[in-house]
Amino acid sequence: MEVFTQSYSIMGERLRQRAEANKHPFAITQPVAFSEEMLRQFDSSPTAKIYLQAYKLLKEGLEVLYKSNFTDARGISLIAHGYLTESSILQAFPLQKEWLLYIHKLCEDNVYNNPCFFEGLLLSIALCGQEHKVSLESSKSDGKRLMCLDNLINLIQKAEPDSPPSRSPFEFDKTYSSWLHVLYYHMAAIYTIAEAPEKAAEAFESSLKCCPSYYDAKRGLGYNLMKLYRSKTVESHQDIPAELPSNKPRPSNREMSKYASWTAEKLRDAAVKVLQEYLVEAPQCDKNYPNACYNLAWDAFLNTNMMSEFRKYYELGQDAEEKRLPFFNPVDLPMKDMMYPAYQLFANVKQPACCGNKSCIKKVKESDLKFCGRCGKQKYCSK
Repeated sequence: MEVFTQSYSIMGERLRQRAEANKHPFAITQPVAFSEEMLRQFDSSPTAKIYLQAYKLLKEGLEVLYKSNFTDARGISLIAHGYLTESSILQAFPLQKEWLLYIHKLCEDNVYNNPCFFEGLLLSIALCGQEHKVSLESSKSDGKRLMCLDNLINLIQKAEPDSPPSRSPFEFDKTYSSWLHVLYYHMAAIYTIAEAPEKAAEAFESSLKCCPSYYDAKRGLGYNLMKLYRSKTVESHQDIPAELPSNKPRPSNREMSKYASWTAEKLRDAAVKVLQEYLVEAPQCDKNYPNACYNLAWDAFLNTNMMSEFRKYYELGQDAEEKRLPFFNPVDLPMKDMMYPAYQLFANVKQPACCGNKSCIKKVKESDLKFCGRCGKQKYCSK
């Protein structure tokens, strides 16, 4: 009981600190001093390779600009491709105000001479700055960024209509259409912060249509579908009027999201499906891998008859945190903090012995179970 009480105190303190900080999710308050040497230390990590690719593109782009006295637009293209590869890599290159002015001027000049120089439009979005706190100003800034991304997507689709989906999520130098999945992803992230799960889910789904192998969009889609599921569940337990008040405008079919007609069960099934797909497709060192695990654990936690699933995904999240690259910030999720006391309680409860085959209904003792010869982790009552 003392451990349980202590874990509740820890949870409350973390929630209080998070509320006081009021940090914007996009804000980078402690920049990481990335370098090639640092990233090459993690050669076996697919995530580190992505960061290294982005770093090298940005570094080369800035070198091209500097050597050309900020006149060679190829430098802008390289920086844009690095930003698309991993947007947070910009923190490795804090730019002087004078350099920013030169870059913006080069972008403007090239867009003026060639309206399809979309690299210039992208960098005007990427380098516009970010508020550190959630505020009215940060909401306005996010809204402007959202409109710019939407305009850029429309311009690319108009310039390259009927383009096929991208096969690789990190090749951006062949067509502008190969950017679309990342642009939709950034739009979806802004909608997620703005607590607009329907629009966020639609944008994440658009990202996947443009590049089905872009696995992080599945995590974002699953998170927002789960939010819609919980919202639908709450509505079903409230008295919702069958008819809207006569003075309330009705949404048109165009305004209504396709998810509005989905049942709570369909939303949850779809959310669990894409989150589980993400866990299979993404490397465990991925920055957001623990988030997906904790999302599935939270869903199991709210469904009180799924305690074994809750424990499984919570522990999977803990394992994933240990496998994250050391330069990532610690996982900071309210749902993780809220689950912590319950996990402490269930972690001390010995689980009954059971076969790893879910369809097996035999009653077995722990001594009857044998480890799987292939994975060495799961136990079964027979070979």
